[in-house]
Amino acid sequence: MSRLRDRIRTLGRKQRGALGFAPPRDADAGGQLLILAEVTDAASVRASAEAGAGAILYAGDPATISPIIDAAGDIPVGSLLESATSDQVTVLADAGADFFILDDDRAAADALLERRLGHVLLLGTDADGPNEERLRMLAALDLDALLLTEPLNALTVLDHLRLRRIVSLARAPLIVTATTATGVPAPSTLEVWRDAGAPVVLLRSQDHDATAALVRATNEVRPPRERREDRPDALLPAASPTLAEDEDLD
Repeated sequence: MSRLRDRIRTLGRKQRGALGFAPPRDADAGGQLLILAEVTDAASVRASAEAGAGAILYAGDPATISPIIDAAGDIPVGSLLESATSDQVTVLADAGADFFILDDDRAAADALLERRLGHVLLLGTDADGPNEERLRMLAALDLDALLLTEPLNALTVLDHLRLRRIVSLARAPLIVTATTATGVPAPSTLEVWRDAGAPVVLLRSQDHDATAALVRATNEVRPPRERREDRPDALLPAASPTLAEDEDLD
């Protein structure tokens, strides 16, 4: 399992309650969203990490990714390889990369044989979304995530349902793209994205102040609403037999 997948799985996971008489800890262990920061050099990696980014996407030549990985430390690092080949993927894995992003219409099939790397697939969006047959085929790839190629605008309820349909059929979470052209997304926008199945936000900007602002916005996102089936059932004490019942039994 890639570290990117592991970090996505831990998002919003609550810490176990303390034992004894200590108060329970309801704080989320992994936060609500993960920021994937695009970088161009090692200095950008360090600045993004200090700003709170949880994953790194290297925008440069994959053959020069080693300094990026060294600067990232424990933060997972990935590369964009739309036309990935087996040799390119092997170079990434040998360098210590964690995942790569591919285009399924251009990447070689044997590029997916590398088990040391996670796989993220580019997914275009249109008015009606990808068809059901293609999404079901993608589920067989056991992807770490799907990266939407188009930035999201304000979602309608129908847009929200379409995104949830993609996640359900492809069985993979979504990564959405944010730019600083219109400012940092509001916590309410991030919450809508998270609830639609997009817990990861790719920030394509070298403005590290924007990265820090986006991280602060994610910290204001509320935990998911508790589902009815997750709520504990109220257990009522069994009624004790009345005095009359006791006399009848006697």
